[in-house]
Amino acid sequence: MGMPSGESPQHAQQYYHYLQAHKETMQRADTWHVQWIQLAWLWGFVIALVLVLLLWIWQYRSTRQKAGPYPVDTFGGYTTELAGPATLFFVLLTLGLTGWAGVLIVGHLVWGQKF
Repeated sequence: MGMPSGESPQHAQQYYHYLQAHKETMQRADTWHVQWIQLAWLWGFVIALVLVLLLWIWQYRSTRQKAGPYPVDTFGGYTTELAGPATLFFVLLTLGLTGWAGVLIVGHLVWGQKF
């Protein structure tokens, strides 16, 4: 079927369907396919999450509290006595998450939400 003209409402409707058919078939028509990039992002995120969790547990188990400028306070009990400065892992984790959130927000504002 060639491209219809708009000489009548029926022809205009055919033209609309003609354009819509081109929009719907811009990609290869598959019943299903594996999206390898999305799988790679998924498993990459899972691996990164597991590594961060293991690093966090290792850091938590290996860090000893140092005697510092924090006096022992008995009001809060055991939890207050363990108060101390933030570890390097926590600072890096916070900076990484804050940077990632900033990139997502700015990216969505500049280019729009793509998903």
